[in-house]
Amino acid sequence: MTARVAVVGAAESSRIGVVPDMSTLQLSCDAATAAIRDSGIEASEIDGIASLGEPPITVAHALGITPSWVDSTVVGGASALFHVRHGMAAISAGLCRVVLVTHGGSGRSRRAGESFALPTGISPEGQFEVPYGTSGAATKLTLGVARFLHETGTTEEQLASVAVA
Repeated sequence: MTARVAVVGAAESSRIGVVPDMSTLQLSCDAATAAIRDSGIEASEIDGIASLGEPPITVAHALGITPSWVDSTVVGGASALFHVRHGMAAISAGLCRVVLVTHGGSGRSRRAGESFALPTGISPEGQFEVPYGTSGAATKLTLGVARFLHETGTTEEQLASVAVA
């Protein structure tokens, strides 16, 4: 039987626009706290978390949540939509019962001295990508495409023709 899934709360951070005195984590937690309040559930009921901008376990720790399921998929501007879908799948599979999806981005209001950083040495990207001069989207897609080409017998030319069409 497939689990029934519903979105029961949503919110933005209490401050929108240029917010140089709040970090990405603070923005995520501010919005998450408001969404939890909007949902009418207790934070202790949340056992799944998906996050963009900050690792989900960092957000969970800051909110006092102990998740049994996490997702940090990064696919660009649609990442939050993927998190909702992945959360629905996790609930349906019985991996968790309540998922919190967060996204915190300080964008142009980044705090002084804060910059985009390469992944750290303890992350998979920091260990297996950065030392070889690459990180990011190019490394997220390549293996999946290579597997697809191998399994289906599709050629690179055939795949390229889709983009051209």
